[in-house]
Amino acid sequence: MTMRPIRLLGDAVLRTPCDPVTSFDAELRELVTDLMDTLLGAPGRAGVAANQIGVSARVFVYLAGGAAGAPGQPDAGAVGGDRGG
Repeated sequence: MTMRPIRLLGDAVLRTPCDPVTSFDAELRELVTDLMDTLLGAPGRAGVAANQIGVSARVFVYLAGGAAGAPGQPDAGAVGGDRGG
């Protein structure tokens, strides 16, 4: 289990846009495993993003309502756009 330290408010990595994921390989699987280990080791959290552990990658994990996941490439710019009508 590799629980990584969670970065705190004020850390520059938390204010910097993350890099897109371009390789879905063993390194990404290891990152997702570390993210989930960090999430499970931090009581009270529903999710952890890669930049919260100092990695600039568009990946996060969640554990909420009994469901767990690791979506890649979330794009906050896509939220709140023109919905038509």
